Amino acid sequence: MAHQIECGKYTVERIPYAEEQQELVTEDVFIARIAPLQTSRILQFAGKSLPKLDGIEHVKRVKRDTRAGNTNGLLVVLCQCKYLDRSQFDAVVQDTEWADLEILVVKVPSNPPYTSAQFEQWSQVWPVTYRPPLKLKKPEFSSDEKGYVEMCLQAAMQLKSNAADTENRARAVVMGKLQTRKIVAQAADTTSESGHPLRHAVMNCIALVADREVARLTAEPTDDNNTGESNSVPVKRSHELCEDRDVGGYLCEGLDVFAVREPCVMCTMALVHSRIGRLFFVEQSPSGGISRYAMHSHKALNHNFTAFVCHLS
Repeated sequence: MAHQIECGKYTVERIPYAEEQQELVTEDVFIARIAPLQTSRILQFAGKSLPKLDGIEHVKRVKRDTRAGNTNGLLVVLCQCKYLDRSQFDAVVQDTEWADLEILVVKVPSNPPYTSAQFEQWSQVWPVTYRPPLKLKKPEFSSDEKGYVEMCLQAAMQLKSNAADTENRARAVVMGKLQTRKIVAQAADTTSESGHPLRHAVMNCIALVADREVARLTAEPTDDNNTGESNSVPVKRSHELCEDRDVGGYLCEGLDVFAVREPCVMCTMALVHSRIGRLFFVEQSPSGGISRYAMHSHKALNHNFTAFVCHLS
């Protein structure tokens, strides 16, 4: 069930991560029925002679054999069927102490469970491990943070009224910094006025932040030896020394983005590269980077962030 937070005039709801919506996918593995005292030896054999388990580290190697009348037996996962067919498997175990074991093919979950509900469903197929991800913790906003979110959303809505309409992308965007509860930058879509197809509101807002960083770094004094070299540390480290900066190590690191309409795929990717902290938007778009591709939590991308859809209460 989605968690909702009341922020003044808006109800904020976290958009699920892609992993939360994944369906159960299984794959075949070879297992053997063994006695408990054989566990250590057969696992050593599997580690030396059979392909190692690949991508299913969440699957427990051993479980109790629940056949009727079998109270002490165990079932042990040996290897994945996609790496060996049955004839190849038999060739490996023949002439070993395991040649006469009962070998079965069963299904196990291919992906680790991401939610407790998935864990319960996955475990019905075969026992798996589960560690609740920290980012699934129920979001909680302080009263000050709720006021900050409402202020930024209101600023974006006000900016929208002065911006040209767009069909499938954000036309007004505000960037804020949670630590200071202040707006860092705001911009509207200017593709029509400029004639430039990339002047989306998100791109314009990122450009404003970049311009501010250039101005800040340019204004810093040079060293006392007049070598012409700047005393400023590289951008990726300067946030460690300067707490009042608007951005962190990356251009928009940790900033909150508030958009009237969900950003398009191009703009969402720009937000990923800029390392934003959170994205809030009011209007969802079927072709948007979140609704269509879940880019806020895509495994192939090197940064994830939390996304919220906001409804007028």
